[in-house]
Parts: sequence; C-alpha cells; structure tokens
Amino acid sequence: MVHEIHIPVMGICYTADTPIRVAHLGITSVISLVDDGLLEEYRMAYAERLGLDLGSPQTTRIGRIRSYLDFVADEVDRKFTRLCAERFDGGSDKDLYFLMLPLDSRLRVEYDGIFAKTGLARIAAEAALTEKMEPGEIQANIMVSLNHDEAAFDAVRGFAASKVKGSLVLSAGVNLAVFEEIAKYKDFYRTRDKAPTKKIILKVSDYRSALVQGRYLAKKGLEVYEYRIESGVNCGGHAFFESKKLLLDVVREFVEKRKELFETTRAMIAKFAQSAENVIFSAGGTAAQFVNSNAPVQGIVPPTAPARITAQGGLCTPEDIEKIMSLGIDGVGVGTPFLLVPQATSMDKATRRMLAAATPEDVYISHASPLGIPFVNLRTSTAAELCRKKVEEFFAPENEKSGLPELKPGFPCRQHYLCQKISGFDHPVCRASREYVMQRLAEIDTLEKDELRAICHSGEAADLDKRYNCCYPPKEDPYSSYCTNITPVGNQMSCHSGGSVATDGIHTIHERYNALRRETLERECICRFLGNAGREEIREKNPSLHYQPEFVAVARGSQPARTLEPVTICPNPDIGYFNREYTLFEMMRHLYGTGPCLTPKDKPSAFEIEKTILAGIN
Repeated sequence: MVHEIHIPVMGICYTADTPIRVAHLGITSVISLVDDGLLEEYRMAYAERLGLDLGSPQTTRIGRIRSYLDFVADEVDRKFTRLCAERFDGGSDKDLYFLMLPLDSRLRVEYDGIFAKTGLARIAAEAALTEKMEPGEIQANIMVSLNHDEAAFDAVRGFAASKVKGSLVLSAGVNLAVFEEIAKYKDFYRTRDKAPTKKIILKVSDYRSALVQGRYLAKKGLEVYEYRIESGVNCGGHAFFESKKLLLDVVREFVEKRKELFETTRAMIAKFAQSAENVIFSAGGTAAQFVNSNAPVQGIVPPTAPARITAQGGLCTPEDIEKIMSLGIDGVGVGTPFLLVPQATSMDKATRRMLAAATPEDVYISHASPLGIPFVNLRTSTAAELCRKKVEEFFAPENEKSGLPELKPGFPCRQHYLCQKISGFDHPVCRASREYVMQRLAEIDTLEKDELRAICHSGEAADLDKRYNCCYPPKEDPYSSYCTNITPVGNQMSCHSGGSVATDGIHTIHERYNALRRETLERECICRFLGNAGREEIREKNPSLHYQPEFVAVARGSQPARTLEPVTICPNPDIGYFNREYTLFEMMRHLYGTGPCLTPKDKPSAFEIEKTILAGIN
C-alpha cells in the first residue's frame, strides 16, 4: 500500500462511496455491505450524476452488492487512469497524490527529486514515477454476526462475485458459518501462480480472538492478510468493554507473538494442502468441493510472510500515530476526523455542520444499539434527539402528551438487519422495533408489580391496582395509575392492604424499573438511521431521486419523497477536537505531521482518553 493510513468503515453510509472519492489518490478505505438497498441507491445516483447507463435496478441482495462493487471498481480504475495521464505541474491531482505522502516516503522522495531535473531526464523520471503509482485498495466490511435471512452469506457471495481485487473485512464477532462460506471461493486462496485475488482481514480487539479465528481459517487453507486491531472502547459505534485491555498493550502482544501466529497458521495451511488432492470450483468460481487424499493439493500454497498488523481507535494526531507505529505495526486506521472531510466521506450538509459544532462531552456511551451492546453515540444527532423526545412523551402526564405518531415507543422495522431470535417471539425481532418495545414495556410493568406485591403485606389474590395504592412514583409518571393516596407515616407508608412498606424501598424499585423503561425507549433504528445521512446527501445532489423515489424502489424501506429521516452518527470523542470542514490535503498532512496541526495543543492523547473511559466503567 502507498499510505500507512487507511480510512476504516464508519457506520453504514459514511464510507459507502469513499473508495470512489479517494482510492485514485492512493488511499485505502472500507465500504459497509450491511445495507444493500442503500448501495443500490448510491449506484443509481452516480449513474444519473455521471450520465451512465448502468442497466436495470438489481432485484436480489447479492446482485445489488455485486453491481455496486463492480461500479466502484470501474470508477476507481477510470479515475486512476485519468490521474496517471496528468502532468506534474505542482498543482494537479497527480501532484496531490504525492504531496499527501509522508516526507520520508520512498515515492515522496522520488517525487521531490523530479523537479531538480530538466529535459529528457525530467520526462524519464516522471514516467518512471508514474509507473510506481497504485490506487488505494477497495475493502468491504461484513458484520458476521448479522446473518438474518443469510445477509452475511449474501455479502460474502456478492463480494466474491464482484470484480473487486481487494480485502473482505470480517468484524463484529465470530461466525464460523461465514468462514465456511468464504472457503467456497477460489479467489481467497494463494496458489503457486498468484497471491489471493481477494484477501481476508480480521478486525479484532485481542490476540486470543485473532488466534482462534486465524487457526480456523487456516484449517480451511485460507490465510489472513491482515489483523486489524481496534480499541474496544475508544472507537465510534459499538464498544466492547469485556477485555478491558488498552490498545497499546494489545498491539504489543500482537507484535511479540507475530512470528508464533504466522508459524502456527502457516503450518495448518500446509497441512491442509497435504491432505487434499483437488480443489474443484464451479465454472463461476462460486462453490468448492474438497476431495481428501495424501497427494499435495494442486497449486495452493501457504503464505511466505506474516500477516500485516494495523491498529485503529482514537488515533488522530501525528504523535499518537508515531507512537503506535513505533511498536512495529504496518499501518493505522483513522476514522472520525474524516467525517469532517467532504472529499472523503458521505453525509448531508446539516449533519456535517452538527459534527463541526460537537464537543467531546457530546459523545457518550448509550443504549442506542438494538444489539444490546454499548454504543458510542453523538448526543446532538437527530436520532438521539428523537429518542429523548420519545422518553419525555412516555413519562409525560396524560393531559400533556402530544399524541404525535413519531413519538410512539419503538420504530417500524423495515429492513430487519438487526433482527434476532428473542424469547417470547416466534420470529426474529429487532429490539428497537415497535413490536418488541411495546412487549418489553409490558414485561417491565409486570416485573415491577410482582416485586411490589412481594414486599407489600397483603392478602392473597386481588387486583394490584386496587390493593397496592402504596407506591411513590413521580407525579408525571404514567405508571402512577395504581399508586395514589399516599399517606406518609414517619419512614413508613400506609398501605390499603393493611400492611406497610419502606418509602426508600418503593423509590428504589420504581427508579430501577424506570431506568429499564428508558433504556428500552432509547434504542435507535440504527440499521436505517446509520444510512440516512448518505440518503440525504444523495437527495441534495440528485433531486430527481428525491422527488421520484420509485426510481430507487429496490432500496428496501424507502421513505416517501421529501421526508427527512433521523440520522444516527457515532464518532469517538475526537470529533470534539475538530471544529470545521477540512480538505483531504489538510487532513492527511495533519495526520502525518507534515502540515499545520488541526487539534488543540491540550488535546489528550488517544491512550489517555482510553484510560479515562476504562476508569469510568470499572
């Protein structure tokens, strides 16, 4: 790779077309494959914008993913070819390609040297340097645990069928069935003739997970191209606090055990090659069948060098990047700062302005994710604001409720990406869906009443609403229907059942269950809302798609024209230290330390922020 910095996947839409924006300039980035309908919207929007005929809309998930990736590959190739044809004049995009590199980069040094040459020597030097240019890699991210209706499998299939020669990033847990699916495609295997056309990257937060997954893939004859270490706490989106390990410590462990990891997995791949006679693929390369024998496998070989190691999560200053690179890794991922670079990421203007105005305190650990995993969220986002209004509406007195349909508990579930099997339902549901939220709130009611019944001294069977007029909810709480006529008696309360309960105990129980209600109501429809900033940008740039939504009918869950939907955006706290929009050139020079610093001098390091977060949850 040309750069040691890559742009990791962010949300669903924020890096959906980032390769089209930056790959021709040598920068690697990652597309999310979660929302195939949104990818089709991007493809059709670009077709209109560029005057291209991309054929009829795709009608299957695999087709939408494959078609979009094919379009991205073609567009990157077109832009890179055009870039290479430009002249070096100090101000062209071709010059920008090299000016964004670190000063000690081999290509940058060679670029700086061509301006000292003249005549035929200059022409020859420019031609030689042009030959060394290469685009950034197109990478695609799959959340392997999201396999409702075989979504993860279809993402693998769509990526495998596409013309992209890049990497598949596997994140969000371990799903061995997804590994089995990958093993069906010949482009992921190394042979004597060529390296894998499509490579595998594992996004992990600790060494043990990397070893387990790497070994399992090796048993299938598959190598890991890169172990992408992500801070479990100092990243945007889902946070993983279980290991409570600091990024620097995890990186050190990887570097120390790099040789061991390589030799272990390499031996397993070699053993696989010895145990199989043939690997037979269908004509389309879409299926594989292994026939066991003692003869060596034909053409498949283990790797000759260890996998790359990269790290990401809060690394947004040259000092942080230099410190973690000095441990001996191959690169870093930088995400959040690029949300303020329109040349790199996709979102509407209003969301970008909101990010520029954000402070570090606006980033918080929330219950927004329907997956039940802590979610690093932005307090000022329109989705977070909508959920706060839902909570206020729910707890408001009946005579003060607005009755607005959008403030009803939960959300309509249109896309089903986060649906899971949950006890009490005969079909997969999402924890942010109206169906689940209403049932969960009813369950909380029952649990609270049962606990109150247990602590009240009363007769055997009677209606709780009549018998337990002894609770003390806030006046504005809707769950006060059975809790009236309170008569304080010292530290006790009179109870209509003839017994008494401690006031503090009632308060504690009620607040505990109200906390559960708030947690339930705070969940956002992230599989839709994480893509809405991209949809709004498409509508800003392609108004015909805004006013004629039938043109994107294949995008599941499309809203009526002119409807502005809530936006979920989940940066890490670093967003509070960047306060305006930046050019790609500005940001790359900042990160490499070759230009003006874009963050305040008193900004804490990524590693200090990580320690602070961990200290707060311990």
